[in-house]
Formats: sequence, C-alpha cells, structure tokens
Amino acid sequence: MMSPLLLTIGGSIALMAAAGWLYAADRQTRISSQRISNVATNYARTAQTVADVRRPWKDPVGGASIGGRLLAYANIEIDRPDLYPIPWWSIFLITCLAAVAVAAAAVFFVGSAAWISLPFDTFVLLRMVFKFFQNRRTDQLYKQLPDALAMMVRSVRVGFTVSDALRIVSEEGPWPSSTEFRRVVNDIRLGGPLQDALVKLARRSQLLEYRFLAVALALQSQSGGSLSETLENLADVVRKRVAMKERGIALASEARLTMWFLGCLPFIIIAALLVITPAYLLPMVTTSLGKKLLFVGIALLCMGFGSMKVIIKKSVS
Repeated sequence: MMSPLLLTIGGSIALMAAAGWLYAADRQTRISSQRISNVATNYARTAQTVADVRRPWKDPVGGASIGGRLLAYANIEIDRPDLYPIPWWSIFLITCLAAVAVAAAAVFFVGSAAWISLPFDTFVLLRMVFKFFQNRRTDQLYKQLPDALAMMVRSVRVGFTVSDALRIVSEEGPWPSSTEFRRVVNDIRLGGPLQDALVKLARRSQLLEYRFLAVALALQSQSGGSLSETLENLADVVRKRVAMKERGIALASEARLTMWFLGCLPFIIIAALLVITPAYLLPMVTTSLGKKLLFVGIALLCMGFGSMKVIIKKSVS
C-alpha cells in the first residue's frame, strides 16, 4: 500500500494541475465574453455579457466534453461568475483543500486507507458548496419577482412598452434580478424575440414563476388584452406563493431549532465531560478501537443531521 506521504504529494500535484486547467478555462470564458460584448456594442447602447456564451469546454459541434460534464455534475457554472462572491476557481481550490482536511481527519481515526475516500469527499463538497451559491441566488430571485412584476405593471400603465418595462427593471431593480433582466434586454436588442429571451431567463433561474411570466406574455401577445392587468394578476399570484412559502418556513422553525439542538447536544456533552473528568474520554482518542467508534459516531451524527435537514427542506418546498 502506498504511504500517506506519497498519496499527499500525488494529490497536491493533481490539485495544482486542476487549478491550472480551471484558470485557463476561466480565462478563455472571459475572453469569449469580452469579444461578444464588443460585437454587441455595435447593436446596443449598453452591452453586457451575453447570456449564452459558448463554453470553452464544448467541442466544435456543440456537445459537452468530459470536463464539461464533470463541471455540470459538480454544479459549477464557470460562465456565470456573478453567482459567486469570489472567483469560482478560488472556491474550487478552497473546497478541495477542505476535502483534503476531511480525508486527513479520517486518516487519524481509521488509518491511511481513508485516503481512498478523497475523490468522493471532494466531489460531495464541491456539489454542496456550489449548490449553496445557486440556491442562494434562486431564493433571491424568487423573493424579488413580485416587486419586479409590480415595477413592470407601473411602467406599462404609464405607456411604456414591454421592452422598456424590462429595461427599467434591469436598471432600477435590486441584484440579482437586475442582472437577469439586463440579459433579457440585451437578447432583445441583439434581435432575439421576447418570448425566447424570457424562456432563457426561466431556464437560468430554474423557477416555475418565471415560466409563468414567459407564458403569460406569450399568450398576451397572441390573443391581446390588457397587459397591465395580466402582469398585475401574475404578480398577485406570485406574491401569494412567496407568502405561503415564507409561512411554511416559519412553521418549520421549531423543527429546525430541534435539529440544531440535537446536532449540538453531543458536543455540549463532550465539553462537559472534558471539564468534569478529562480522563474519561482519553480512550476515545488514544486507542484504535476508540478512534474507530468515534469516527462511526461522527458519521452517524452527520447522516442524522443531513436527513433532518432534507426532511425539513422537502416539507417547506
């Protein structure tokens, strides 16, 4: 069996190689985005990053390569840097280092064989971290949609067109709604139809309410009628759905508090035992059997914590 030192050196080399590849992919994405923005400047007054920049990890015929599929499985979107507070490759490296730390902690409990779990730990942590940023942005878009629709209703009532109403939301709305509607406005300025631009918005946001918006505007453009009334009714429906979800989260606060208390209770007991009788816990960290039992206890605690979190999330979704 390979020694832990060799495994650590090999993992460090692989991590540096991955960092170099990710930096090169990020640089190529920014160059492609800048080129398309320069072209868009000839057709629009204010050119921003176009929504559908061709990703550098796609082959010439448009199919995703192995690297593209791996990034998709890990929930990494390198062509949307606005999702992350710092460059996405920095988050990638920090997460990989955290996975190495988790594997090193597992080595302390069960031995050098725990290094085998390093790829699995890295993949799971990457999915969790990048999914967190995606969910955070999705929740913000969901809560801001009623106000964005209300702004569109007021704009249409004073005589603006739908395109002008979308532009007003992109200029005066809060982040991240302003960014998403700005991409819609840029798609329209580049010659794309309104319906296709709204469909792209719905796909990017992954929210059913944005699909409602796309369908409502498409039906209104085909059948006619009062646009302001259509948007106002849609805003009222979305506002009620948001209020219902917030009510569900409030009702689940007791279960969430119980989850956190049960998760912290073992650590509180351990801290109390360390203060009262420190020697009582020494066999858990000095003997081989104690380390393995402690590792199993931590694993079961994480599984229970994750199960309760999933149950609560499903109940309020």
